[in-house]
Amino acid sequence: MTPTCPNGHESPGPGPCRTCGASPAGVAEGPGRCPNCGSPRGSAGACAECGYRDGAPDAVALWEEQHWEIIARPDRQYYDTVDPEGMVFPEDPQTRRMPLIGDLVRIGRRSARRSITPEIDLSGSLEDVGVSHRHAVLMRQPNGSWALVDQGSTNGTFLKPDDDPVPANHRVPLHDGDRVYLGAWTMLTIQRVDSANTRSSEVEAPSKDTRGVARSRMGLEICLLGPLRVTGAGAEVNVSAPKTRGVLSVLALRVGSAVSSGDLEWALWGDRAPPTADKALQGYIATLRRLLPAGAIETTHQGYRLLGPKEAVDTFRFERRCARGRELLDQGHPGSAVAELTRALDLWRGEPLPDLVDSPVAAAEITRLTERKAGAEEDLFEGRLRLGDHQGVVPELVAAVEAEPLRERRWAQLMVALHRCGRQIEALRAYQRLRTIFGEEYGVEPSAELMALEQAIVGDRAELRWVPPDEAGVVPKTSVAGGLPVP
Repeated sequence: MTPTCPNGHESPGPGPCRTCGASPAGVAEGPGRCPNCGSPRGSAGACAECGYRDGAPDAVALWEEQHWEIIARPDRQYYDTVDPEGMVFPEDPQTRRMPLIGDLVRIGRRSARRSITPEIDLSGSLEDVGVSHRHAVLMRQPNGSWALVDQGSTNGTFLKPDDDPVPANHRVPLHDGDRVYLGAWTMLTIQRVDSANTRSSEVEAPSKDTRGVARSRMGLEICLLGPLRVTGAGAEVNVSAPKTRGVLSVLALRVGSAVSSGDLEWALWGDRAPPTADKALQGYIATLRRLLPAGAIETTHQGYRLLGPKEAVDTFRFERRCARGRELLDQGHPGSAVAELTRALDLWRGEPLPDLVDSPVAAAEITRLTERKAGAEEDLFEGRLRLGDHQGVVPELVAAVEAEPLRERRWAQLMVALHRCGRQIEALRAYQRLRTIFGEEYGVEPSAELMALEQAIVGDRAELRWVPPDEAGVVPKTSVAGGLPVP
């Protein structure tokens, strides 16, 4: 039977309700949104928005990743307004910053007896017994921002300047700088990290709750597009043992998300895990914790999680720059696209994920990254063709079609570049060579787009000629893929 939300909302799949964040009856708490793009989960295994599939390596979201934090402090004015009976405002008010990591962040007070461990824990130095143990949750939205959901708390949750509490079990969008009031004196301010120009002198030293922010300040960077390279606090970190490097590679591919012990063991040994796999894995994690900045790896009820922004891992920077480069091409800005795509491809230092090359879970990720690289190379060629660099790209395209002769888009770009260089016969010979490869080895003809391009070259059609950018640097959108709508 499909689990249902205890608050009556539809719950099409396992995990917290996509409306209010409550866990369905009889189902353990877990992420209720796609860990890649933040979209509400459906019943299908793959996300309808970005294609992410459970168990597959994490993939970068297509929007600019946003980094948010919560600033928690006792607020005297709110306390005086509430005037709670029998509760005394703290003598030594303290302020804490807590990064918002993941897709569902719980607000409340820790309770060992009830097994409640909220991510925003208002116990300890912020002890406010007016806050319920399960008070509210913050849910990441598809656009990267956050929404607040009160979980039927005892004393309510207020979003000023409204005087009425927010409705229980309904999402309320939050904006940069919004202040949320709860309990007897607690004020939570949500803030985009990159919009903060100053830091409050009241903020205490990084604690367990601020370790993500502390880690990012230490500059941890993990490079997987070539031999594993780890940098922390401005110095290179030597991770020498192959299995330890493999564990870090898997955690980096899923940075910000929990990876179960079973998934890590499968990545390291496949179906040949030794009887001591669990203890060995614990040893690898212990080694990484000694080598990496304090708090970089968190133990969760599911397994382990590498904390930090996706930008700390080069695979995500690569994919973000690729997406931005393609977007700039579509908008008619080839110069900016070439710059962005060049930066993306410069991140590659060799074969990706070498420490997982024999892993059963890495094959798909290696294939995906390699395919994305090939697409970025072709986008770069296209941008250079639009800028009129047909002379410069010819030798590189010749090498590109030799390396991957089945990618038609490269052949089309080579034909256009040769034609624009006044080498019409060579452009037609390139097409004939492509046709021979396809026919003799696979028994198929080139695509209709390639056939149309050959005819355009024979007829020296005007649309093949280079169209220079206008004064604003914008290339007309009719100049697609070097002059024709080819693959």
